[in-house]
Amino acid sequence: LVLEDTETREEAARILGIDPSTLYRKRKHFGL
Repeated sequence: LVLEDTETREEAARILGIDPSTLYRKRKHFGL
């Protein structure tokens, strides 16, 4: 998982090519 391989959510979002707030919403939605 990208979230496990990175130190911050911002870095994970950058790798995934999405906005950090989008990543936060997706994590909350899926309960990650």
